[in-house]
Amino acid sequence: MTLAVVTGASGHIGNNLVRLLLEHGYRVRVLVHRNTAPIEALPVETTVGDLLDTESLSRAFEGAGYVFHLAGFVSILESDAAAMERINIEGTKNVLEACRSARVERLVYASSIEALLQPGGPSPVDERVEPKPEGPWSAYSRTKYMATRMVFEAASEGLDAVVVYPTAVVGPGDYRPSLLGQTAIDFAAGKIPCFVEGSFDFVDVRDVAAGMIAAAERGRSAQGYILGGERLTTRELARVLEEATGIEAPRMFLPNRLSMLLAWFAARYYTLTGKTARFTPQSIRMLADGRTVLHRKAHDELGYTPRRPEQAFREAVTWFDEKGMLTRVFRSRRDALPVAGAVLFLLLCIGSGIWGLFEAAGSDRLYALGALLVGIAYLATNWPVSYRAGKEELLVRSGLLRFRIPWKDITEVRHSRVPISAPGWSFRRIKICWQNKGKTNSILISPWPLDSFMKLCTIKRNDQRKSTQGPHPEQGD
Repeated sequence: MTLAVVTGASGHIGNNLVRLLLEHGYRVRVLVHRNTAPIEALPVETTVGDLLDTESLSRAFEGAGYVFHLAGFVSILESDAAAMERINIEGTKNVLEACRSARVERLVYASSIEALLQPGGPSPVDERVEPKPEGPWSAYSRTKYMATRMVFEAASEGLDAVVVYPTAVVGPGDYRPSLLGQTAIDFAAGKIPCFVEGSFDFVDVRDVAAGMIAAAERGRSAQGYILGGERLTTRELARVLEEATGIEAPRMFLPNRLSMLLAWFAARYYTLTGKTARFTPQSIRMLADGRTVLHRKAHDELGYTPRRPEQAFREAVTWFDEKGMLTRVFRSRRDALPVAGAVLFLLLCIGSGIWGLFEAAGSDRLYALGALLVGIAYLATNWPVSYRAGKEELLVRSGLLRFRIPWKDITEVRHSRVPISAPGWSFRRIKICWQNKGKTNSILISPWPLDSFMKLCTIKRNDQRKSTQGPHPEQGD
């Protein structure tokens, strides 16, 4: 039984690769540094090590047929350049030395498509592209390019090594989650108000794992293979995420020049606050570049046939949902007539109230104060409106009001024809009935999209009932 050693086994690609290696009958050893949660339940050998400690790597690689090197530091911030150079470059150098000393049969190095996608380069992109060492690069792209060069140099000196270039990876098993996984989570939560114009190549993480095993078994030494999927524009990506989550996609797409300006300020904000960066000028430039990536070589030599990215996004969302990492937040449907009526009502109440307080006399001021308070109370209890579909309950937020409705207690979800009820931004309503301490409660709401919300309610209610009921005991004779 061939021993396969995996660095970065707890990462998104890594834990999927470990699972697939086990399915293929490999004996698997993982090099762990800190987080082992994604692979704790798997039948693998575990060894503690560090990419900056060559001796620990040599011990981990002892007896290995294949070493899959995936461990690295991924960031789109230039301020993380030093850490990326230390881990991605020096760490890979140590892996190469350890492979030589342990006499590893073959090294498969997970580079990145960013090691080939130099802004302003040729299109379409394949493995024959030779980027210019001087740039322009992002810090991450530069470190992956330099590490990849080192692997090819080691291969030219006799080490059996193969390089793979995954594109933007998406799919299940994204425990951390990755930047792309976090994008899907933020989309479902309504935290993405707009998109940037552009395109990129997206690939299912399981196809990358399969491609890496094929590269180990059938790839040619000193060769590189692009493991891509399919190019999607950001408009297509928005549609895919909308279908996968049931949440309406934003309709605003920013032009590249405006996006670059906003990204410049955002990069400084992320650096100052220490928060995880979502986009930077370099990432915007990569999207705007929009070149086609070819994986024909991997198809011809490795039998690599990736699935469509739409499936990868759907299954990623399902996985996040099952793990409780994804919460859908539906906005309220807003129809022109009720919105206009509500605005007119507010203007009359607040406007007449303010006018009366300054101009009226005697008891009329009390009426004016009452009108003002009614307007303020209506606004405070009707705006903003959202519907947060959590793992165990539905949270209806209407201004300062909160309604927590456990999925397992819901008895009925149906369309309603009652035209007036708060929150009153639409005539298209859903009536939700639920039991609480033996009492039946109901609420009229108007989430959007209606059909997606009703479908989700049915799924959540059934799932919660199954989990609370548990397995049925077997009957005895």
